[in-house]
Amino acid sequence: MKSSYVKAIAAVAMVMVAGAASAQLGSLTKSLNIGTGGGSASAEQIVAKYVGGTQSVMRADANMLAAVGLKDEAEKASVQAKNLTEGATKGSLEEAAAVRTSSSEALERTLNGKKIEMDAASKKQFANGVGDLAKGVIQYVDMSKDVSGFKPGMSSFGAAAGSAIFVAKNLPDSIKNLGRTLKTVVDFSKANNIPVPKEATDATSLL
Repeated sequence: MKSSYVKAIAAVAMVMVAGAASAQLGSLTKSLNIGTGGGSASAEQIVAKYVGGTQSVMRADANMLAAVGLKDEAEKASVQAKNLTEGATKGSLEEAAAVRTSSSEALERTLNGKKIEMDAASKKQFANGVGDLAKGVIQYVDMSKDVSGFKPGMSSFGAAAGSAIFVAKNLPDSIKNLGRTLKTVVDFSKANNIPVPKEATDATSLL
């Protein structure tokens, strides 16, 4: 009986020690930001979402550039969209961002320049591009909460962490710049009797 009593006391003591250790470990984990990062999404999820949004934007650029006669720029954007994958490295994301920026700038210069003659097919292609651009903007804005305050944790090492940090750093400017491009293409569409997709209105309301 005495032996059983001692064993019971020892078991209770072990449970209490384990509980205290677990609580301390939890506090340490929180203070070190161990886990998926500062937001609710992991580094891998952040990169995957960003890649999806970027692919949509670059498909949009390819369509709109082709519609206004900028075939070479359209081809570059199209190839870059196809080459970008969910597990993209920081270098791949930087390259894609550079192409996306140059594509948007070329498109804006053209739309703000001389009058452009477009047939029905070109107008349809342009409208499709506006829709894809809007979808990309919506994806970027939607993931803002995931990258806000993101910091890599113990489970976010390697290429994914580096890529996610790049996304977190560059997303605000990307949204701002794409918002300007979206306004430009919507204004151009309205001025040239090109249907404006509903997604464009939805995206504009988020900016």
